[in-house]
Amino acid sequence: MKGLLQKDLYMIWRYGRTLLAMSLIFLAVGALPNENNYFFVIYPVLFAGVLPVTLLSYEERFGWDKTCDTLPLSRRTVVCARYVTTLGCFAAIYALTLAVQAAVLLPRGQAGELRDLAALLPCFGLAAPAVMLPLSLRYGVEKARIVYYVLIGGVCAVGVIVMRSGPRVSGQLSSRDMTVALLACVLVFAASWLLSIRLYEKREL
Repeated sequence: MKGLLQKDLYMIWRYGRTLLAMSLIFLAVGALPNENNYFFVIYPVLFAGVLPVTLLSYEERFGWDKTCDTLPLSRRTVVCARYVTTLGCFAAIYALTLAVQAAVLLPRGQAGELRDLAALLPCFGLAAPAVMLPLSLRYGVEKARIVYYVLIGGVCAVGVIVMRSGPRVSGQLSSRDMTVALLACVLVFAASWLLSIRLYEKREL
C-alpha cells in the first residue's frame, strides 16, 4: 500500500495543484471579515473530498487501473489506498480550515461558530467521496460523472441557501446534534469503504 500512497501523492502534486491553489484562495476569502463568506469556508473541504475521484479519472485515462490489476496487489488493497488518500486529503484541508477560522473567530469571541464548523465540515467533505467512490470504482469515472455533477450542484445550492438565510450557524447546534452528525458521517464513509471493496472486486477491467 505504501507504493500506492506514494503514487497518489505524486499525482496530487502533478494533477491536483489547481484544486489545491483554489482551496487556498477560498480559505483566504473565507477568512475575510464578511458575514457572507460561509460558502467559501465549505468549498476547500469539498475540493479535498473530490480530489481522489479526480485522480481516478486520470488513472483510467492512462490505463493504470488495468496495469495495476496485473501487479501482485489485491483489489482490496487498491481500494483501501484510495480511501486512505481521501481521508488524508480531507484531514489536511480540514485542519487548515479550522486553523484559519480559529484565528479569525476566537479573537471575536465566536467559539460557538468554530465548534459548529468543526462538526459540519466533515458532512460536506466526506459526503461526496462516500457516494462517488463506490460508483466510480464499479462503473468507471465517466459513467459516474453525472452523479458528480448532481452532487456539486446540490452542494452549491446548499451553500447559496446558507448564504441567504444566514451564513453562520453561530453556535445553534447542540452537542447532541453535532454528535449525531459526526457519527452519521463516520458510518456513511465506513459503509462506502466496505461497499467499494465489494464492488471493485466484482468489476471486470
